Amino acid sequence: MPFDQMQVRDYAVVIHAGNDEWTWQVMDFDARVAASGRAPDRESAWRSGLFAAGAVGALARIGGRT
Repeated sequence: MPFDQMQVRDYAVVIHAGNDEWTWQVMDFDARVAASGRAPDRESAWRSGLFAAGAVGALARIGGRT
């Protein structure tokens, strides 16, 4: 199964090719899934995963301030 990954701040974005769609996951360095989803193509999977990684990171930073 083809896959690719990229690190964004404190998270890794991993995409996997399926039969009819691509899946993406945002994971922390302990391999806990922080977000996941599906996309119709590779580019959409990357965009969705990178957006989610940014959002998860921002929420974690906001949560750490309190």
